[in-house]
Amino acid sequence: MSSFAFVGHLPASKSIMNRLLLAKSYSPSLKISGDSQCEDVQLMIKALADLERPATGGAREIFVGGGGTVLRLLALRAARLGGEFILRGTPRLFERPQEELLKIMRQLGVEGELGKDFLRLSGNGWKLHGDTLLVPFARSSQFATAVLLNAWDLPFDLFVSLGGQKVSEGYWRMSVRIAHDLGMKIDFWDGDFRIPRGQKITAGSYTSETDLSSAFAVAAIAVVSGTASFTDFPTQSLQPDAEFVRIMASMGAPLIMAGTTLRVERADALNAVAVNLKNCPDLFPVLAALCTLAEGDSHLYGASQLAHKESNRMQRMMEMIRTFGRNAEVVDDGLMIRGPALRAPTAIAAAAQKQVTIDCDQDHRLAFAAAVFRAAGFNVDIQHPEVVRKSFPEFWNLLGWKM
Repeated sequence: MSSFAFVGHLPASKSIMNRLLLAKSYSPSLKISGDSQCEDVQLMIKALADLERPATGGAREIFVGGGGTVLRLLALRAARLGGEFILRGTPRLFERPQEELLKIMRQLGVEGELGKDFLRLSGNGWKLHGDTLLVPFARSSQFATAVLLNAWDLPFDLFVSLGGQKVSEGYWRMSVRIAHDLGMKIDFWDGDFRIPRGQKITAGSYTSETDLSSAFAVAAIAVVSGTASFTDFPTQSLQPDAEFVRIMASMGAPLIMAGTTLRVERADALNAVAVNLKNCPDLFPVLAALCTLAEGDSHLYGASQLAHKESNRMQRMMEMIRTFGRNAEVVDDGLMIRGPALRAPTAIAAAAQKQVTIDCDQDHRLAFAAAVFRAAGFNVDIQHPEVVRKSFPEFWNLLGWKM
């Protein structure tokens, strides 16, 4: 494997872009700076355009692919419009937690039905039944985000109570910050909040940050096989995945921040870590791969929601790590990685003689993790590499790999 070198600016954050695109549907004059060709963002663009098409009789059918964020944000947007809609996606998407949408819809006077590959909903706009909207938070923060970012210009004050132990709070805080920056006034108390009626988007423009989950995947490749310099790196980021910089530094990765450029260099060795990923679970697969190459036992924990992502990421990463010959075990809400590091030259040489096949299981972040092992010198056949289109379609070309 030749040495890797990257210098440049990565595409805009898909998480921020999809939130901004939803906001723009309430205020078409909002100017968004940033570009992403990833599947989730392109699905959101098309789905929002389809929502604006005049109804021609019957339910309007809209395709959301495998995008959890797209489905959840769009469902509450369609409910604001009124009428009948069918949001259709992949069966895998509807195996993930979506029942919370029905609970929210019922409280808003919207009828909903979940099938193996669709969500059907019908109503006459949001008509809150009761004084407070209870929004489940125990399995995903995206349900709360969907309510918040669809609460523009309501004809009534909206009182919201977030139910259950909170997960992925970093993404929720990002949503709140974006809503605030766009002009929304929100009153918080004891974990609940009120959105006063008639909120308007007052911002004329918004610039998206670069995607830091994608940056972490590239940084991980660099730390095992080369260098990467990220220009226009957000030094005060909204994204919880900015935590990867601190984590990599604690692992002993050579990092240099000069102005707004972050440079990552190859590490001769990596240290084991114990990391609570409650607020940044998307870092888990790539971080687990790096920990497999690190000296000592690592513990990644605090993210039970990983079982409900595009795949059961805790289970699948345990299996991937064991395939390479290191001990890994799912424990409670995380993963323990034990035993000798696989970074030793003898381990690399031995592994290079034996090809390991990794099935990405329709999960883009498993593909990024498998790429870390391949960049480290392991002989890895990555099945269905096209899954990276969901968040980072440029990934393989950026690495210079023919996949």
